[in-house]
Amino acid sequence: MCDGVALSWREIPDELIGKHGLQRRLVKRGEEADREVQFLQRDRQPVLPVWAGGQLWVWTWGPGAQSRLPANCCCNNESLEAGRWSWLEPEPVEIPASYVWHKGVWYQSVGGIRGILVYDALGIPHVYVLTQPASHYYKVMTRSDRMPVFLGDGI
Repeated sequence: MCDGVALSWREIPDELIGKHGLQRRLVKRGEEADREVQFLQRDRQPVLPVWAGGQLWVWTWGPGAQSRLPANCCCNNESLEAGRWSWLEPEPVEIPASYVWHKGVWYQSVGGIRGILVYDALGIPHVYVLTQPASHYYKVMTRSDRMPVFLGDGI
């Protein structure tokens, strides 16, 4: 699955950093490393960067305080394809990520991950990470049975 993503601060417009208070999420992996913004599911108000309609947005990750939306932060690709999310009229989105975090393991992401965008009863956007059964490599690396649906070459 996915517990967090990190994206180079250079890939996020300054206005989004200011508007969403992303300065407090800035970290540096090492002295020579570039700063990156971490988006973690465990944050008090989890959000994700999302490419939709040719623009980068920062939207709520998972249901937030809306109890009528699915309670988790991920969507099984199999359930999406079976139509179990159709009542929410999901839209495909891309979640840019330089790194992805799952079960305490940060790993590099080549193209980011796929997600879906749904709207709550008030019209507020919410993003869910799409997941699929884990590859053998991913299972060994994270001890997880599920992994994100990767864009491009994945990991």
